[in-house]
Amino acid sequence: MSDVQRSRFGEARAGDHIVFIYEETLELTAFAVPFITEGMARRERCVYIVDDLERAEVTAALAAGGVDVDRESRRGAMLLINGEEYAGPPPFDSSRLVESIRRRAAEARSGGFAGLRIADQMTWTLEARIPDHTLVEFEMLLDKAAGPDPLTVACMYRRDRFNPAVLRQLIRSHPLVVASDFVSLSLGGLFHNLDRAVVQGLIQSAHERRVPKGGCYFRQGDPAADIYVLMSGLVKLVRTDSDGRSVIVRIVKPMELFVGDPAVLEDATCPASVSAQALVDSRALAWDAPTMLHAMLTHPAVSFNVVRSSGERVEEYVSRLQDLATSSVERRLARLLLRLAHSVGRKTVQGLAIEVSLSGQDLAELVFTTQYTVSRILADWRRLGIADAQRDRILLLDPERIADVAHMDVRGMNLP
Repeated sequence: MSDVQRSRFGEARAGDHIVFIYEETLELTAFAVPFITEGMARRERCVYIVDDLERAEVTAALAAGGVDVDRESRRGAMLLINGEEYAGPPPFDSSRLVESIRRRAAEARSGGFAGLRIADQMTWTLEARIPDHTLVEFEMLLDKAAGPDPLTVACMYRRDRFNPAVLRQLIRSHPLVVASDFVSLSLGGLFHNLDRAVVQGLIQSAHERRVPKGGCYFRQGDPAADIYVLMSGLVKLVRTDSDGRSVIVRIVKPMELFVGDPAVLEDATCPASVSAQALVDSRALAWDAPTMLHAMLTHPAVSFNVVRSSGERVEEYVSRLQDLATSSVERRLARLLLRLAHSVGRKTVQGLAIEVSLSGQDLAELVFTTQYTVSRILADWRRLGIADAQRDRILLLDPERIADVAHMDVRGMNLP
């Protein structure tokens, strides 16, 4: 388990809902055993949903970690069950399972335990044939399961068993994800379809950059020396003209590539044409231009992925230009918010939350209008109960009405 995984797991607190994506059995046990033993130390009732590992394997791993499963089971502190015992008989119902989890938490408290802790091997959902969108919905509903009874949940996904698109959505939209750099990079666009040894070698050749909210990975005019992949957080790319006027060119999301200038592979001394500013505390891996050029020449899949990523960016910019030429400001703003909700949105009690600190000026730059116009539209939407722009997030209170304004089909967007 990487240092990143250990540090993220070390921050687990009562009430956390963790998504853990692992590659192999050793990673699973290295995460799950400390997760359970920590719950025991806190006098919580622990439930382990068995699937990818057999019951005997889980018992042996926990015993190696100091847990006497038989003794803890007899006193009601430890429970090993399968997916059907956990979720109930088919058909699967996300809301029903969340309510069942709440009841289990209340029963744990009434039984004298400090709370409930669940370690869920999510591979049981594959045999149950739970659709991808329903699985994502369940993860989002779990975020709302918190109540008066302390509840800590870890949903554990084996990378090679699940749809990569689902795992990417969970990584981008979930507030607490534990995954190795290999898992994140193999799910991202740049190193997709590469052998494990190749990706591990590229990780070793990278250098890590952590930037706090408001800080910059590079500024416009600095040498555009490195190629970055964002591992966590959000970054805005901003271009400023000679008169000091700025516009946000793009919002970079986890597992996406960003550079100071596309010409960096030809000339590492060329100046960055944009600034890259962290919207939240962010972490990226960076490679110098010679290392990345060597990877592209040695591994054609990297070159293909770079071309594909570039094509996606061109398509994105063409769509924005088409919107600018043919759509009203209100429609452009609605489309921007739906795209953000699709990539980084989270379902909450109030609605879809886009937890990105974007000012009115930021939104205005993204849709090519004035801050006054954006403020007026958002005020109208708030009055109509469509959306509510708050200090550190934007709530889509009625996504279907936003989609109507955007002239987009919300059903095809796989929103949270």
